[in-house]
Amino acid sequence: MAEDDAVALYGAVKKMAQAMAGREAALDERTAALDAAIASLQQLPAALGRQTAQYIAAGVKASIQDDFSRPIADAVQGPIADLSRETHHARIVMEQVGREVRYQSWTWVVALLLLGFACGGAAGYYFFVRDLGSINDRIDAIQMQLAPQAPAQPASGKGGASPRKTRSRSAQEAPKVPSQAQPSQH
Repeated sequence: MAEDDAVALYGAVKKMAQAMAGREAALDERTAALDAAIASLQQLPAALGRQTAQYIAAGVKASIQDDFSRPIADAVQGPIADLSRETHHARIVMEQVGREVRYQSWTWVVALLLLGFACGGAAGYYFFVRDLGSINDRIDAIQMQLAPQAPAQPASGKGGASPRKTRSRSAQEAPKVPSQAQPSQH
């Protein structure tokens, strides 16, 4: 039995050694998993700190914005309402001014047109009458040149009339030619 006991003991030790090697391998795996878990747990406070800091910063920011925005909004509401009301009144006034300016500008245009027509008519009439008088004088001069000369009277002293009176009588008795310078109106 000593041999059987030794073989059995050897077999038992061998199984025990194999079991211990399996347990050691499992222990190594668990140790590696535990090391990985410890490493991730070591990073967890930093990640939690960042997240907490972000949440805290967002909360503080929202709180500060809320604290500042309410008084500012309340303070600005009154002036904005006044400004809106005054802007509305200014628009109404500008519309009225625009209507009046359009009316006054048309009034001035009409007045200037009427003044232009009046000045143009007066100037046209003046120059027309002046030119008509000039043309009439030329026509008279031409007619005088074309009219037959009256025979000269003898210079005798018959009749007792002075030569001055004779000249004035001949000018008075000269036949008048009707003027053709007057335009016909159609």
